[in-house]
Amino acid sequence: MGLNPVGEILKRADKTLASANVTLETVGGTLTTVEGTLTTVEGTLSSVDQRMTTVDATLAATNEVLGQVQGLLTELAEEIALVKQLPEMKAMLEQIHAAVVGT
Repeated sequence: MGLNPVGEILKRADKTLASANVTLETVGGTLTTVEGTLTTVEGTLSSVDQRMTTVDATLAATNEVLGQVQGLLTELAEEIALVKQLPEMKAMLEQIHAAVVGT
């Protein structure tokens, strides 16, 4: 140290503070970047949330349509079962007709 120890201590403190100031500026810049990124993420999440709302509505509509299709398929199965009985009904009608005509 030189003749003025207090002056030397102050110079070191100034250098340390200058270095700390540069570091704080870097941290401040990084925090600004992080804040921008978080804003972007928030916007993206908001967009995803809106899309999920649309998807939920679409799924609800799809489920409703599928329920209607299921009902129609059930009715169709019942009608097919009746159609399968037609040959047997025809044979019975022919027997009845033959019995009536034959008497």
